[in-house]
Amino acid sequence: AINNKNFITGTLAMTSRGCVERDFETIADFLLALQIAVSLQRENGKQQKEFLRSLQSSKDVIDLKTKVENFASALEMPGFDIQAAK
Repeated sequence: AINNKNFITGTLAMTSRGCVERDFETIADFLLALQIAVSLQRENGKQQKEFLRSLQSSKDVIDLKTKVENFASALEMPGFDIQAAK
């Protein structure tokens, strides 16, 4: 399930949303997801079906998802007025 060795952080996109240095430190902390995924893959094998099932029930994944959503929802979205969407 985890075979790709590369990832892109999207610094241009993040700066356009108002991110500053401390935000990038927070984003780097979200790379904990890699450790969680490797651990889940080790526990559940390399079959995608089992891996995806383990993601859905992992407390670590659920906690990280909440943290990422809270962080991301505080960022600006160029061209999108969140108040108008409510």
